[in-house]
Amino acid sequence: MSPKLLAVAAVFASGCTGEASDTPASPGSTGATSAAETTSGAPTSSGSDTTSSSAESTGALPEGWTIVSELGPELGMAMSVWGRTAEEAVVVGGQLSSDEGSAGFVLRRSPTGWEPDPLPPGTPMLHWVGPAGEDTWIVGRDGAALRWEGEGWVSHPSNTEVDLWGIWGGTTEDVWAVGGDGIADPPTLLHFDGSSWGPSELPADLPRGSNALFKVWGADPEHVFIVGDGGVALDGVGPDWSATYMESIAPLIAVRGRSATDVVAVGGRSNARIARFDGSTWQDTTLLDPGLNGVWLDASGRATLVGRLGGIFELPAGSMEPVTMSSPTFDLLHAVHGFDDGTRIAVGGTFEGPPPWRGVILEHAG
Repeated sequence: MSPKLLAVAAVFASGCTGEASDTPASPGSTGATSAAETTSGAPTSSGSDTTSSSAESTGALPEGWTIVSELGPELGMAMSVWGRTAEEAVVVGGQLSSDEGSAGFVLRRSPTGWEPDPLPPGTPMLHWVGPAGEDTWIVGRDGAALRWEGEGWVSHPSNTEVDLWGIWGGTTEDVWAVGGDGIADPPTLLHFDGSSWGPSELPADLPRGSNALFKVWGADPEHVFIVGDGGVALDGVGPDWSATYMESIAPLIAVRGRSATDVVAVGGRSNARIARFDGSTWQDTTLLDPGLNGVWLDASGRATLVGRLGGIFELPAGSMEPVTMSSPTFDLLHAVHGFDDGTRIAVGGTFEGPPPWRGVILEHAG
């Protein structure tokens, strides 16, 4: 693995170095490791692109989280999931093919499982999929930016070769993308105005240790939230960002909300980090649980959190104390998304180890 990708993978592995904890766990946190150990053990992937579980063949999911698909090395790590409904969900990810190259995939939900979408030739590993008004965008390695244009995915020049980790737009003509190498270079913030991508100004006082922005989400075009390396959280609209630097320099890797006054960010390395925004201030805490990578909030304010070692948690509305859910995998979980019918989908894979990676898709019926 190249030094560049190894370093970024370490960020999303969130602490596979096994650093000692220096903060007590919150009362509601019992640990992702113990949650995984209560299951029958992590499943093994087959060598095929996808392996369907019995849930897909019967059309019914058992209670709780279950593995619905395992992705072989031909596809790789599942990085992100999104859709307007559970029936329209797409999963993106990819595989590192060499120190200089990679290949991406898009899987689209179908009545019989997950089917691959055709992609433009040379599409690299894809990191995130998200909405921009009525549009859907995907970003990834080497500045990749693709938009769904009715009959297929179309690549658009992002005018950068920096790895992009997150994307969100309030309208089709107001889209934000974030990225960075996570090692030494400055973080990247891009804006799409409906015709082209270009760089957007960041606050001048970002801490020296912030070398990437990892995710962006907005309640609306006037309330946009960005999190990243060095415990950075931005809110507002560029270039007038309000910057908050958490007490810990551990990265914040994901951010989602249900409104401008209820936003949750998660991250960490050895220890999980949770931050919650109430419309005026951020409250943040460190837990004994391993690092977190993904978050999604339902309409009630209940959050679902996912992270390394297969960790899955529920965070009650207004709370900072997560409750452990039973997980059927030990794989790193990178993202989670939910739908109005109560369905939740989480994705991840073997990103903590060297490639070739394998992927996994989990589902909770709600």
